[in-house]
Amino acid sequence: MKLATVSLLTLFISTVAASPFPNADDQIEGQAKVLEARLVYSTDGDGPSADLDKRTKKVNPKFVKATTTRKVTTTKKITTTKKKTTTKKITTTKKVTSTKKTTTTKATTTTIPTSLPSQMVYYHNAWRAHHGVGAVTWNSTLASAALVSASKCVFAHTKNNPYGENIAAGTYTNPAFYAALWYNEVSQYDFNNPGFSGATGHFTQVVWKNSKQIGCAWVRNCPGNYPNMLFCEYSPYGNVLPESNFRENVLPAKSSPQNPPNPPSNL
Repeated sequence: MKLATVSLLTLFISTVAASPFPNADDQIEGQAKVLEARLVYSTDGDGPSADLDKRTKKVNPKFVKATTTRKVTTTKKITTTKKKTTTKKITTTKKVTSTKKTTTTKATTTTIPTSLPSQMVYYHNAWRAHHGVGAVTWNSTLASAALVSASKCVFAHTKNNPYGENIAAGTYTNPAFYAALWYNEVSQYDFNNPGFSGATGHFTQVVWKNSKQIGCAWVRNCPGNYPNMLFCEYSPYGNVLPESNFRENVLPAKSSPQNPPNPPSNL
């Protein structure tokens, strides 16, 4: 589906893990439509649910640093000698030294993978490293489960799902952009009061320390206004109560390594 302007793009996002799931609310209109986010796994199998807001942050890093130094030294010496013989001698010496040095430093460029498995693993692990947690690996069983759900072209969480699950749908053509929307919910997360929220449930699943494997599926050209869908499954699942689990599994960002720039919305 080709849109005339970016302003007409629309987006769905939602998160859940192994619990009964609601259907999307088709009556909400606007730039984005949001499905109910649910905390699927708790100590007794149930958890709170809340509406999920989309938050997107843009990153605009500077790649060039220039330092210029210029030094000019001028020496002028005039010696005048006058003798009785009316001989006049003037000696003038002028020395100018100019030094100009420019140093340009460019940031190291990392090649971003383009295949879905390598792309999802790359971004998930970059964000996880920024929060001081270990990397995830690709799991083909999880990817197959994601494809079964995504191929239905229904924007709804998988029922009776044994895995954690993040889903998104819209008109954007880059699957990594949807994953970045999940992570960017970090701006709404309160690390001083850790816990589950419908506004941050995607983010907490993405960086959940105890999740070790992921598998995702990307489908395009579904019927309706939101033709592109991304489903990602996580094992072990995250967003597990009680609240103390969030303190142990969702860690504050570190100064290094830094996050990569946000991926473009369209390829």
